[in-house]
Amino acid sequence: MLRPLLVIITFYSAIAVAQEPAVAVDPLKQMKETQQRIQKLSATEYLLDGIKIKADTREVKIPCQVCLKKAPIEYMLTTDTGKTHETVLTTAVSPTAIQVAMLLVNYEPATEGLLAKVPENERPKTWKDEPPKIKGANRVNIAVEWKIGTAVQSGALSQWAQNADTRKAPLDLDTWIFNGSYIDERGFIAQQEGSIIGIWLDRGAIFNSPAEGNWRDDLWISLPDNIPDEMTPVMLIITPAKP
Repeated sequence: MLRPLLVIITFYSAIAVAQEPAVAVDPLKQMKETQQRIQKLSATEYLLDGIKIKADTREVKIPCQVCLKKAPIEYMLTTDTGKTHETVLTTAVSPTAIQVAMLLVNYEPATEGLLAKVPENERPKTWKDEPPKIKGANRVNIAVEWKIGTAVQSGALSQWAQNADTRKAPLDLDTWIFNGSYIDERGFIAQQEGSIIGIWLDRGAIFNSPAEGNWRDDLWISLPDNIPDEMTPVMLIITPAKP
């Protein structure tokens, strides 16, 4: 079963407590309205604004397309109205819908793990290393799936980025962190800025990389050998990381 709305609001409110209390946009109302659009497809399958959700396996699938095959990047996924000049993938799905889908199947937004490899002098002063209530509940695997002709291709999202110094995909990016973005006077920041998956640390993105060098905005470039042509439809697949 999907997580009840009241529980989701509790988690969502927890994000807001640590930030500015007064908001111009009511993100909780926006979240309720988003949840009302959930369609039940079967006993365990749901659809939300194009996102496919499996309650039994906690799999969340987000339709995307390749934006940049070869470029310096700070993100792996943004909205198609977000920072499209520095992302590999874009999506028409709203960040609020992605946040709702993640919370519905029991992922917990928490920053634990994001700063583990960041030098003390590079750590943002306003960030806190906050653990989830359930150990590891903020860690996820992210894969990508696409077609070339009729043949289905797949791989880890981490293999679509490379370190500009080593010219290799990050060896320590086996899982991503679901930190859940945050709320300030503008509202839910991921929704406002369109940032969804950051390879460079962005607290406003919903997911971030815990890899070595994640604090450097000049370090990451796409890995074009592994990325299909621009405009190729891609399904991004989120699953729980192993404990």
